[in-house]
Amino acid sequence: MISIENQQFTAKIDLKGAQLASLVKKSTNYEYIWQRDPKYWTDSAPNLFPIVGHLKDNSYQYQQKTYQMAKHGIVRHEPFTLTKNGGNHCQLSYQDTPKSRMAYPFKFTLLIDFTLTENGLDVAYTIKNQDEKIMPVGLGYHPAFAIDTENFVHDDYEIVFNKNEDLDLYGLVDNYFGLRQKDYFKGNIIPLKPTLFDQDALVFTDIKSTAITIKRKTDDWFLTMETGGAPHLGLWAKSAAPYVCIEPWYTYLDGPDATGDLLDKPGMYALEAGADLVRGYRILV
Repeated sequence: MISIENQQFTAKIDLKGAQLASLVKKSTNYEYIWQRDPKYWTDSAPNLFPIVGHLKDNSYQYQQKTYQMAKHGIVRHEPFTLTKNGGNHCQLSYQDTPKSRMAYPFKFTLLIDFTLTENGLDVAYTIKNQDEKIMPVGLGYHPAFAIDTENFVHDDYEIVFNKNEDLDLYGLVDNYFGLRQKDYFKGNIIPLKPTLFDQDALVFTDIKSTAITIKRKTDDWFLTMETGGAPHLGLWAKSAAPYVCIEPWYTYLDGPDATGDLLDKPGMYALEAGADLVRGYRILV
């Protein structure tokens, strides 16, 4: 674990997968990040790269060759290297390896910067295409935020969008991305219930909101995740679990009509040779 600190917060980042593992506010000693209880889920904030979700048949084609790639891509449990560390900031790096090139035949570097601020944490991603060819790139975030279910209940919480939405519900339909319910959500508040995720994640496409807040109705506790402009959103937890994942995505899992070409996937970037892609999100408490 790598630790960073400022006057207001401490944070820990796991070198395995560069997963955010802890964010504690010093004045309250409240832990905002899910602490990986295997009863529910053993991750805390996977980084989804270069795909989000799973591919049709867990494979794709590139230059007449078929490649296998697991759900959420190639880095979520891989070792990162600490490249910068000091005070309120650290940077972790992952560079392509013989193992990664078996699933994703490109030369690249992924940098993730974690910076504590007065109000929370900024997380910045820099994807560097170090190849001589166009690189298809997708990105998604998956932090799990802890809620207090010892002193409160799920129904004390709500998920608040910063803009009014009119959204259909998407998700897994026969193991593919598909429409689950038309006109699922109108407005800006989804009440949290222990059964909300019994049928898996709630997935919304082309959202207007740029910030999603978990709010407790009984007092002034809240956590806001600014999405950085990601157009799609997943909300997920295990049933009745004491956390909620807020997942801004730039792309999503394959539907039944997927062509097998990563560049055909909605939201995938065609990153030119030598180019960088910079994205990120912010946590405010």
